[in-house]
Amino acid sequence: MIAVYKALFGRHAITVCLIAAAGWAAWFCAGGLAESVIARKLNNVYADLRAAQVEPNAQIDKVLEALGDLDRSGQECSVEQYSQLADLVKDLRFVDQAAIQLPNGKICSSYGQELPSILAGNEKRKFSVGKRTYWVDSGHAVSADTDFIIVSEQSIYVWANKKILLDNLKFPEDLQLDLIGPGGAVPIASTGLKPLQMLKPFHLEELVTAADKALIAFAGNRNELISVISLPSSYLTALKFKLFIGLVCVFAALLLLARCIQRHYTSTAVRLRKALKANTLGVHYQPIVNLTTGYLVGAESLSHWSDNGTPVPADVFIAQAEKSDLICKLTRSVIRQVAEDYSTYLWACKDFYITVNLSAQDIQDPDFPDYVASVLATYNMPVSAMAFEITERTMLDQKPAAMQLRRLRACGHRIAVDDFGIGYSNLSLLDSVPFDILKIDRSFIAGDKIAAEDALWRHIAQLARSLRLKVVAEGVETAEQLPHLVSEGVLLAQGWLFSKALPAQALARRYFQCPANNPPCDPKISINDFY
Repeated sequence: MIAVYKALFGRHAITVCLIAAAGWAAWFCAGGLAESVIARKLNNVYADLRAAQVEPNAQIDKVLEALGDLDRSGQECSVEQYSQLADLVKDLRFVDQAAIQLPNGKICSSYGQELPSILAGNEKRKFSVGKRTYWVDSGHAVSADTDFIIVSEQSIYVWANKKILLDNLKFPEDLQLDLIGPGGAVPIASTGLKPLQMLKPFHLEELVTAADKALIAFAGNRNELISVISLPSSYLTALKFKLFIGLVCVFAALLLLARCIQRHYTSTAVRLRKALKANTLGVHYQPIVNLTTGYLVGAESLSHWSDNGTPVPADVFIAQAEKSDLICKLTRSVIRQVAEDYSTYLWACKDFYITVNLSAQDIQDPDFPDYVASVLATYNMPVSAMAFEITERTMLDQKPAAMQLRRLRACGHRIAVDDFGIGYSNLSLLDSVPFDILKIDRSFIAGDKIAAEDALWRHIAQLARSLRLKVVAEGVETAEQLPHLVSEGVLLAQGWLFSKALPAQALARRYFQCPANNPPCDPKISINDFY
């Protein structure tokens, strides 16, 4: 069993390695794509965040600028100051309160009262950026009532409600926003239940993957605040797996497509089409022997194809030709090659004929007789030297087929019916089409059937003799078959007993050789005695 597994692995080692390499490449690409998708998503969210921050920042800037222009030279908060402060913030959504501090330390608020202190009893953290100072709660809970960010410049102050600011951002629920002071030292606000803990400064605008987060940190307009947008690392992992599965499917589809393309361009039909176009197909000939003399009287043409030195079985490429549109081209190629071989090697063979097998498509082609006549005229081949074989399977529509065969016969061609006795309507064929030659299928004379007194082939031979048809026995392989055939008047035969299929030049030599290996069964018997 181990040896079997080793043999299988050795045979498919390259395939396994390719699959492993493709899997690794898919996983690597999935990771890169997942990070790219996450980074694009976070950048788009930050772009929306920047747009949502425009109005709050504008309101805070407007109030701070207006507070800087107020008179703060007095010793007490005046009604006029309270009124001016209230007017500044009454129509502003994001500014909750504004205040100015007088030289003596008193703080005048837009609420119309004096504040005891800026912090008002709440502990806050403070950090400064440029001229501005920010005061934020040390805790992270967001409360609409008590959570404020205080922005100050010298002796002027603005309170912004943290809850309202975050709600205005309309932040996606699957993401988390953390506002952090410069350098990541001071957490300001978070939309998550657990604020982000920045243990080290991050590179801005670059995707960072931590143990439980994937995040990008963005600097504010004045580099005052850092906006960190994050999501759980499980989201990145899940996306990576989805992309991996998708890429595997894509790779598999591409591999299947490549395989289909390869199969298409290496398929028998495509290679046959190229061979027909390049005129690289040949024809071999199965000799037909006169059993009374041992000499050749004809041959059956068989299309021969050697693809890059490798012979392709005829039953394979002919079946493919019949399934495609190539069978008519193949038949015409055979006819042209037969005529060329006849004019080159077989022209001196007296009373010698060559049969060509026809398909149903050939019989249905109205231009076929004209093509045959043109080729034979070109190569100066006698019409009587070319006969055509048909089978019951080619007679799909008997009436037009019979008309086509009559046209060929009227031109001087003989018509042979092949594989007689296998189908169900052969007698009707004999009645509808005037045949000249009847070929008995090899299956009727194989083995013990040849000697049986009531064998079907004997009845076929008797029927043919009554119709004055010449009979050819196919597939003759043993000398023991010959006396039985001759006894029933079957005096023409073909098969490996006499010769395998030969090229045209070898067929011509075989014709003029003395039939030492095939002596006549009875010199007193002549073929003319039966017809």
